[in-house]
Amino acid sequence: MKCEFRPQYYQYQPWLETLRLCTNLTHLRLAWRGMPPQNFLEQMGNLVAACPKVTEFEFHLCRHEDPGPIETEQKSRKFALQFADFALQLRHLELVGLFEYPIEILNFDLPNLKSFTLDIWGYRDDFFQNLSDRTPCLETLNIVGAEQIWVHDLEAGCKTWGKVLRSLYINDFRVWNLRSGILSHLLPHLKALEELSLGPQSRFPLSDIQAIAQTDAPRLKAFRWLVDDAVFEHDPLANSEKINKAIIDIFNAHSATLNIFIIDEEFDFWNFGMDIFKHLHKAKNLESLRVQLHDIPTKEEIEGLLTACPKLGQSETGLMVVKEFLTECSLATMEYKEDSLEAVESSWGSVHHPKGMLQSINYLADEGLAHSQIPSLTSTKDKAS
Repeated sequence: MKCEFRPQYYQYQPWLETLRLCTNLTHLRLAWRGMPPQNFLEQMGNLVAACPKVTEFEFHLCRHEDPGPIETEQKSRKFALQFADFALQLRHLELVGLFEYPIEILNFDLPNLKSFTLDIWGYRDDFFQNLSDRTPCLETLNIVGAEQIWVHDLEAGCKTWGKVLRSLYINDFRVWNLRSGILSHLLPHLKALEELSLGPQSRFPLSDIQAIAQTDAPRLKAFRWLVDDAVFEHDPLANSEKINKAIIDIFNAHSATLNIFIIDEEFDFWNFGMDIFKHLHKAKNLESLRVQLHDIPTKEEIEGLLTACPKLGQSETGLMVVKEFLTECSLATMEYKEDSLEAVESSWGSVHHPKGMLQSINYLADEGLAHSQIPSLTSTKDKAS
């Protein structure tokens, strides 16, 4: 159920009575599209307490509103008593908004939480360390947006999650001391990680991309990266040649385990020539592929790839976009749509897109990630069950 509250229409009591009638409700989304009332925490505590079977909870607070003062500690304690049991129920949690409000939700143990998505501002420097202590079973972490994260804090969280976290998505990650890297600090601790997804607003230095291929990084089943040219702006050491080599090194390092390998990039950014094509046959279990090539592979070359990687030819999810000629090649049919930008753009929609969680991030398209390029609650839930 989606409850969208606007100040001019919001009536607390009818919403509370409605939730109390929905005794089998399992998915609740509370979205505040205006300034919350002064007794916000108390009302929210009553709303969630009316939902004894909810396991998926989304809380959105409009970024463009001044939330006003936080309630007194005494009232927060009343909310805490109401929310403690609710926290024990949760398996999937998504928080969007000013940090001071959703942090009240995270002051409780969440022992059953499997996936957590956050897009917050007003970050506290011990946030991830404290969160990891309360979420010992977390399998999916999606950092859609967060301001000025301290790497040592996120690293502390990853140490705790090292044996359980299977999927990590990072998009807008404004970090202190970026030049020292991000992924190079995190990956050695994430021994169970299977899926790594990097969004277009992430600002990773070249050393981080290279770190994904290192021997101390976990072996991935899925790697996705939607790239923009900001990768060159923030690292003077980065150039097309070095990034191409780093991506090929990633593919080779993880080829024994890869099912999905997606590199989406802006046109006229860079291309792989045909270098990466020479390595694709090494990933025998590859099911979904997108890379940009300078030249069109021959029919014989594609047939050789499909022989080595038979799952690529079993569905329309196996795609290559050939950049220079704006040509889409479907590996399932080996048919080309030449000289058509629309054909290339349409290929983004021809792959499977489960429901995404954050509609505001709708400019991404990727296999298995929806338009937000974030693993969906549904897919995570299925894995958990």
